Amino acid sequence: MTKKTVFFVVAILLMTACPIHVTAQDADSTRLRPSFGLDYIGELQTDFKYTKFVNLLELHAEVPLSQKISFSASTLSLATTNEDMLFLNLQGYSNIDAWQIPFTLTVAGFTWRVNDHHSVFAGIRRIDEDYFCSDGLSLFTNTSCGGFPTVVNNLVTPTFPLASMGIHYAYESERWGIQASVYDGTGSWELKGRNNVFRVCPKSDGIFALGQVEYRHNDSHYFLGASVHDMYVWGEGERKLRPAAYGYAEQALSDRLTLLAAYSHAFSEDEPFRNFCAIGGTYTCKRVECGVFSDYTSLIGVDEWATEFNCKVTLTDYLSVQPVFHLIITDSKTNCAGLLRMNVSL
Repeated sequence: MTKKTVFFVVAILLMTACPIHVTAQDADSTRLRPSFGLDYIGELQTDFKYTKFVNLLELHAEVPLSQKISFSASTLSLATTNEDMLFLNLQGYSNIDAWQIPFTLTVAGFTWRVNDHHSVFAGIRRIDEDYFCSDGLSLFTNTSCGGFPTVVNNLVTPTFPLASMGIHYAYESERWGIQASVYDGTGSWELKGRNNVFRVCPKSDGIFALGQVEYRHNDSHYFLGASVHDMYVWGEGERKLRPAAYGYAEQALSDRLTLLAAYSHAFSEDEPFRNFCAIGGTYTCKRVECGVFSDYTSLIGVDEWATEFNCKVTLTDYLSVQPVFHLIITDSKTNCAGLLRMNVSL
């Protein structure tokens, strides 16, 4: 990764703040403008003995090149007062907790919108840009809500804060959503060196493929998906397929109350995470959204039950605050964590 390449990516992001446009070559000469977005999360964490503070900044840009093709990019920067978790657990109580990351790319590539229903993206991307980001799961900070551990945690997959080169296909209609993706099998956040996000080496990194079908009906959403990791197993001298499947539902009982249920299973017997199940619900009243989410998983004989109580208060169109409480029982040991999160979206 050269300095010129980094400069080019940053320049593309800065261009979105300028009033430039590209004129499409059609009868109406439609003016296409770049768009720019910023998301900041500041999160105070405590186990009621110690505290830490995590800052996450994400920049997003989309530059239309024609009526059908656009370039999109997202960057991520993360700063924390302590890279260690407050206490040991399997799933994580904060979906923005990671190590110090001054700057990395999580999206950088081109989208071809074939028509109103079909689109194809090629370039750098993360799994959680497209999967496990439904309205119900997005409320919660439990990291399993951003990717079930049976799917994303058994190997180093391109999920937050990691990304990798890949191709993503999407079909969207009023009732149906279909997605399929193929990634380089190992995620990274580095912009240079051997293990960088631009790397494409399926022989050593493997291939990670993921597909999902979504059905929508009366504000309810039903998801069914599967993944497979084709990875070379060192010591066995052969490649091995590691399949997993998952399903989850967000059943609307009213315009305010939604129930959630999920289950996932990894089929390889030597996988660290074999099963995951969860149940929860959300309730919305004007600018306040509350929810509870309880799940179970195990790691090589260690069981964990985690329950999250969450309340998100939207103060303005750009600002919200979110107090969260986690009760986590890992190998019969109980721990508690409290979060106070501020979300800024521009």
